[in-house]
Amino acid sequence: MSDSAHEKKSGFSAVKITIALILVVLAVVFAVLNSGTTTLNLFGLQLALPGWIWLIALLAIGFIAGSLFPWFRGKRRQ
Repeated sequence: MSDSAHEKKSGFSAVKITIALILVVLAVVFAVLNSGTTTLNLFGLQLALPGWIWLIALLAIGFIAGSLFPWFRGKRRQ
């Protein structure tokens, strides 16, 4: 199997990897710049945590929601 055919079949390409690396770098920069404590008021409950913990929590929630509700994924070709 050629390299380009392997890339198409596995879904990994240089563009996707580059975008993923850029997003990781931006997330790390955001986490470092937002290391101060942030308070969340939700239904009368106050939670005070560093900004980077909120970032990780929201990324995890987004990952779980995306896994549970794959409505916007393209149909897989066989």
